[in-house]
Amino acid sequence: MKSGKYHFLLAIIITGVLFQACNKDEPNPTGIVKGIITDGSSSAALEGVRVALFDANTNQTVGNVLTTTVDGAYSFTVAGGSYYLKLAKQGYTDVPVRGSSAIPFTVTNDSELDNPVEMFVSSDTNIGWISGKLNSFDVSLLGTLVVASNGSTGYSTVADFDGNYVIYNVPADTYVVKAWKVGMNSSESGAVVTADTETAEVNLQVTNTEGVTVSGTVTFLATANLEVDVALTHPDTGETIPGLATTTSGTNYSLENVPIGVFLARASFANDGIVMDPDWIVKNGEPTVHVLENNVTRDFSVTGAVSLAAPTNDASTTIPVSTSSTPTFSWSDYSSTSDYVIEVSDANGNVIWGGFTEFWAAKNIVIPSSQTSIDFNSDGNASAGLESGKVYRWRIYASKDNVQSPTGWELISVSEDQRGLIIIE
Repeated sequence: MKSGKYHFLLAIIITGVLFQACNKDEPNPTGIVKGIITDGSSSAALEGVRVALFDANTNQTVGNVLTTTVDGAYSFTVAGGSYYLKLAKQGYTDVPVRGSSAIPFTVTNDSELDNPVEMFVSSDTNIGWISGKLNSFDVSLLGTLVVASNGSTGYSTVADFDGNYVIYNVPADTYVVKAWKVGMNSSESGAVVTADTETAEVNLQVTNTEGVTVSGTVTFLATANLEVDVALTHPDTGETIPGLATTTSGTNYSLENVPIGVFLARASFANDGIVMDPDWIVKNGEPTVHVLENNVTRDFSVTGAVSLAAPTNDASTTIPVSTSSTPTFSWSDYSSTSDYVIEVSDANGNVIWGGFTEFWAAKNIVIPSSQTSIDFNSDGNASAGLESGKVYRWRIYASKDNVQSPTGWELISVSEDQRGLIIIE
């Protein structure tokens, strides 16, 4: 009997060893993204940077929010996929720049992605910061969007696992602070920000709610009907409310457990050839959603995107394509266009060539409709060159003359957010 038991245990051990041997080459179902965050001018490692990782497909936080120590290092272990970072530190410009969408990167299972990031000292003065804690008995707090708004402009961050948050680089002013997430209602708290000072203990109480349903129909203009992603965003920051994103079905969409508040409906963050229709917004206003106690219906329109030709990442990936420091950008002709505007941004969202003046009042560059390619910095007005090893994004706006518009023109389309990703050789 003893011998039989011994052989039984031995068989289990041998089986385990054989199983490990057979699977030692199997890929790890996770990968790692890591890097050192440095001062872009001095190359010194930055301590105290708040780092949040987001899933590029859902815009929700992945893993806890980190704060760098003296070595400036961060590291996340995640399943393979497409992600982006948001970084903030008092006195430094946010990455990405406020109001700009982040450049995604791809993490591969069983591998490490080295992703160093540079941050630059902010030119803003008269700024402070807000900190506090979300309190709840029954709501998951990680990744909750916290926004401080002065009524027209918002400054934001996301809460960590314990509900702690810090909003850096907030101009001196009076704000209302509130938290946002699917299935959650939040209290409001006032915050008076003064320069170089922390406005602390701006705490919020959040409660679970079944909320209401926001639904509607997405009309497709100048393009065939496709299934597209739809999200509700904060009107003062443009950020997706965590958990309030879905995909249309037969041009219809439905979002449940929407909290009380005012939102903007947005569609097609993904690379699917579709973008929000700028002309529809001009004619009908922003697709605003007011949520109180009853279900809400909000219809709006999308249109075909300006198609980029080269150099650009493929629509199926967010891996930047390698190109020279003097690329020729080319794109497909867009119907009814009077002219085009190109915009080239660095990885932090800073526009270094082209684009528009403040509040979209004027174009920094005008490309005639007969032209569908242009050399980088052909007008000599770029604020910086394209540096080797760095990632950039370029996009094309399609403009149409309109004498009834205050500017004399209107935008009718744009290329997609996650296209035009390049890395300089």
